Amino acid sequence: MIHTREGSRIAMLCIKHGSAKERRKIIKGMKGHVGKIAHDQYGSMVLACILSIVDDTKLVTKVVICELQTMLKELVLDKNGRRALLQLLHPNYPRYFSPDGLVSLNLTIPSLCTKGESDLNSDSNKKKKTLEVGKDGEENSGTEDVIVESNKSTTPGESTDLIDGGKKDHLVRRQELLVNSGLAESLIDACVESAGELLGSNFGKEIIYEVATGGAGGILLSTLDTNLDALHRAIASLVAEPKLEDSEEENLLENFHSSRTIRRLVLDCPAFASTLWKKAVKGKSEMWAQRHSSRIVCAFLESSDSVARELAKKELQPLIDSGMLKLPEKKLSAKED
Repeated sequence: MIHTREGSRIAMLCIKHGSAKERRKIIKGMKGHVGKIAHDQYGSMVLACILSIVDDTKLVTKVVICELQTMLKELVLDKNGRRALLQLLHPNYPRYFSPDGLVSLNLTIPSLCTKGESDLNSDSNKKKKTLEVGKDGEENSGTEDVIVESNKSTTPGESTDLIDGGKKDHLVRRQELLVNSGLAESLIDACVESAGELLGSNFGKEIIYEVATGGAGGILLSTLDTNLDALHRAIASLVAEPKLEDSEEENLLENFHSSRTIRRLVLDCPAFASTLWKKAVKGKSEMWAQRHSSRIVCAFLESSDSVARELAKKELQPLIDSGMLKLPEKKLSAKED
């Protein structure tokens, strides 16, 4: 049932509006099948829903998280398998979920909500698109109960708030499922072990970026900073490896996918920027001031880490003055101002 679009939506509504006892039955029924569900286009959205709203984190950890931990390497490289992990690392982020996926996560049935939520949905029905159960994309003009899409913004770069079906605070739930369960530590270890492969993968790069930056709200930073430092050093070590003359393998700074992810990390993660500069770029900036890698070198001048920014400026200024390193237009405009 949950391997179809309509079936997954109904399952999410059952989880969202079901009682604690009914939720337990649904989750227990998934035991032994979590891997198959996680790799499915629609089933993975049901798991994302469970991780977002179910208060019984002990049961979710026992049934869902523990099984996910046994196949992390497969999940992080899979288009669908990574969704459950990304939902914990950066909930409801439009970059990782399609508009249709976010709509599915935010569907609700007004008559099954609490009175306050029901009144709110009733008042805003005119501004929302309504869907009749079982009919994809058709507006319901009758008096039957409808599934209402949450009228939340999905502007790229912003997370959307999931309509909550539980009482537990979102941050507490994430902490218990991601950190306290041991999943985050296992995920960091998997990223360290397969850093090069993940950075060069169209799907894995998102996982390693979120892990390396500490997740949304820095959820991993307070307790796993040492582990994250090991990941930063692992990536820097791969970048620092000398390229053999007869080798056709690209350095991470030259690869299309990895170069863009590393640039984002330099801009958004001060600890990583400092580690990468000291371990892999310092003294070699002239070599990297071309092609894909030139954008990474320039990113050090825009890094949020003032130490790395100042260190880089001393070495990069001569390259800029000579014209070897060309700054992005936005950076040039700022300098001229």
